[in-house]
Amino acid sequence: MRQALALLLCLSGSALAQSYPPPGVSASQLNAAVRAAMPAPATVMPPATALDGATGGAVAYARADHTHAARVQRTVMTTAADGTVTWTFARPIVCAAGKLPPISNMVEDTGSPVVVQVTGRAFTSDATAGTDTHTAVTIRAQRSQFLPAMLVSLAALLNFNVFGGSASGVKVNLWAADPTQ
Repeated sequence: MRQALALLLCLSGSALAQSYPPPGVSASQLNAAVRAAMPAPATVMPPATALDGATGGAVAYARADHTHAARVQRTVMTTAADGTVTWTFARPIVCAAGKLPPISNMVEDTGSPVVVQVTGRAFTSDATAGTDTHTAVTIRAQRSQFLPAMLVSLAALLNFNVFGGSASGVKVNLWAADPTQ
């Protein structure tokens, strides 16, 4: 380590470096000491992104081609004739038993408003680990219909169906996230 410091001082032109390297120390020995003092590249996958930043304490450095796991998966899908679509996640989402991964959506459509709801989830449970592993979600999109211009009575409003049928061919942006709490 002391030899590595000496090399660094030599490179910086310090007057203290004039006595280094000590007699009998070759350039290859000095280079080996410098390499030994450097941190090694990381050998494990980097941690996923977190809600809050934190100062790391590892002595290994990150390689230029490393990646962080995505905490949010996203896709755009088009509904079938019956207004449904099933999305199989690129990576399963593991949650505590009984918890659900957050799912969100946004509809791209120029017609009447579309209501989207989750109608099914595919998952397996591991009672020993206390986790559920979610692998897919099914949604159903329905068009809403406008209220009639004239309502004769309140009873007519109560019997009015706000859904105008399945929303087929609708593009739905979907997001699924790892739970953070």
